[in-house]
Amino acid sequence: MKPVKSPSLSNPQAAEAELRRLQRRYEGLKARLARLGYVCQGTLSERYLPCGKPNCVCHQDPSKRHGPYTYWTRKVDGRTQTRMIPASVVSLYRKGIQNHQRLKTILTEMQEVSLQAFEAVKNRSKR
Repeated sequence: MKPVKSPSLSNPQAAEAELRRLQRRYEGLKARLARLGYVCQGTLSERYLPCGKPNCVCHQDPSKRHGPYTYWTRKVDGRTQTRMIPASVVSLYRKGIQNHQRLKTILTEMQEVSLQAFEAVKNRSKR
C-alpha cells in the first residue's frame, strides 16, 4: 500500500470538501464491489495426459496426449489443492478468478481512501 498523502487543508471548508470528495470516491468503490459476480481464488492450468490404455498412441508420442484438461489450483489451510474441472464450467471459474483480482484491487483502493479520510478528519479536528 502506498503512503497516504494528506492534502493541505488550511480551512474547515477545504477539509469538508475533501471529506465529501473522499466519500463520493468510497461510494463509487462500494458500487463497483456490489457489481462483482462470483469470486474464486486460485489459478487455472491446462494439461495433456496419457490415458489408461497401454496400447494407445499417447504413451509413445507426447504430442498425441489427450486433453486439454483444465485444473483449478488453490491453497486451503496452507496446503495446495488441485481439482480437475469440467469444460462446461471453465469460463465460470475464469470469471471468478478475474473477479477475485478486481476484489483485491477495490479493497486496496478502499483502504487508501479510508486512510485519506482519517487524515482529513484528523486535520480538521486540530483546528
